[in-house]
Amino acid sequence: MTAFHRTVLSTALLITSSIHLTGFAQPANPSQGARPMMDSAQMASHREARHQKHLNDLKSSLQLDSTQESAWQTFSAEMKTPMKRPARPQPAEMEKMTTPERIDKMMALKSERDAEMNKRMTATKTFYASLNPAQQKLFDAHTHKFMKHGPMGHHDKMRP
Repeated sequence: MTAFHRTVLSTALLITSSIHLTGFAQPANPSQGARPMMDSAQMASHREARHQKHLNDLKSSLQLDSTQESAWQTFSAEMKTPMKRPARPQPAEMEKMTTPERIDKMMALKSERDAEMNKRMTATKTFYASLNPAQQKLFDAHTHKFMKHGPMGHHDKMRP
């Protein structure tokens, strides 16, 4: 290969890689490419839509009767309410505290999270009690499917 051909080949490779890196090279089928980055508002909207779909699927599979509709409304309203996440203390604030004060602060934050979880668990148990045995079996299967995904939807990666 001559120096001229190496130069042409190097230039072609450089142009090809720069096109790819700048995003001009798109996959033929966009659904096969990587998903575009989402900002926090888009992520929240996507999460909310996915959550609503899960609730709709659950309600549809349960085939609720009119006497169960009120219990469903209470349950789904609680499940739609975003969990309040207590603000983490700033590092500067934590540095000023003694170890027992830090422990107390962390325990208070844990208590707030636990209270939020308890509201959801109570709503779930109350709704579950309104279901007939066949519906309870469907509910058990549906919720088990999502609970086995583990934290943040990671299929049991965090569990031994």
